[in-house]
Amino acid sequence: MTDRERWETRHGDAHGTPLGAPSAWVMSRALSLSARDLIVDVAAGRGRHAVPLARAGRRVVAVDIVASALAEARAVSQLDVVVADAATPPFRDGTIDAIVCVNFLDRDTFMRLSSLLRGGGTMIIETFTVAQRTLGRGPTSDAHLLRRDELPSLLAPLAMLEYREGLVRDDAGERYVARAMAMKEVKAKPRAQ
Repeated sequence: MTDRERWETRHGDAHGTPLGAPSAWVMSRALSLSARDLIVDVAAGRGRHAVPLARAGRRVVAVDIVASALAEARAVSQLDVVVADAATPPFRDGTIDAIVCVNFLDRDTFMRLSSLLRGGGTMIIETFTVAQRTLGRGPTSDAHLLRRDELPSLLAPLAMLEYREGLVRDDAGERYVARAMAMKEVKAKPRAQ
């Protein structure tokens, strides 16, 4: 079974059920951005973060490989959706103000995602660490779990604004995660001569 098929099944089984609470930390960081900023929620699924951001008046594009999940998100809010693989999102480099990525890990994709940010743009990421295994639920594969202090290196050369990892308890549940908010450097314009 491919990743797409697994996620189609998972989202299909959840169709019509409540989304579940978003990460309070992710929401607070995304809502701290300018309301004019374009936020792209990568691996958005049914819109657990994209939908409340859109309802809060933010410009949001939800990206996921499962069209039915995005259709459900769009049906409950007026956000834009794009069916695409996170590894090959259909955006030009330097065109996005912020990227939100929650509970998704593809190490090779993070570099590509950071190239999509404008100068001064931010990435807001929260995903599971290997300590999640101790809770007996969630992902178990090394491919889907961050090693200790790994996330900052995956986001380089972005400037780390905030970083924390450990046990989190909020309305979204109890989980071991790494969280980062990082910014793309604003390149100085060459001086006219």
